[in-house]
Amino acid sequence: MKFTKNGASKFGWKGLSAIAYNSKEQFKDASVAYFKVSGSHGKVKTKLSNRVYYVLSGSGIFIFNRKKIKVRKTDVIIVPKNTPYDYKGKMELLLVHTPAYDERYEIKL
Repeated sequence: MKFTKNGASKFGWKGLSAIAYNSKEQFKDASVAYFKVSGSHGKVKTKLSNRVYYVLSGSGIFIFNRKKIKVRKTDVIIVPKNTPYDYKGKMELLLVHTPAYDERYEIKL
């Protein structure tokens, strides 16, 4: 399957702009999104998906249970489901959800 930027949907909030390449309806086993971060994501956890972040450019900090992990270009961060986390910085990220993202399981903390 191929998903392109032209068919993607845009979303975001203060400090973050994003593009979702596909939805759970298009492919239930995984979804991919691009994030441009210029602030903080906001603390969340998901009860469904594992999340894999790849840092495309820039640098920042991921925060898990008060532990701060510095990240920079080419680093990979894996966030297991049910793990509260946040991130901040000035960076571009590629995110893969497995299974695909489903907003019903997202919990803002």
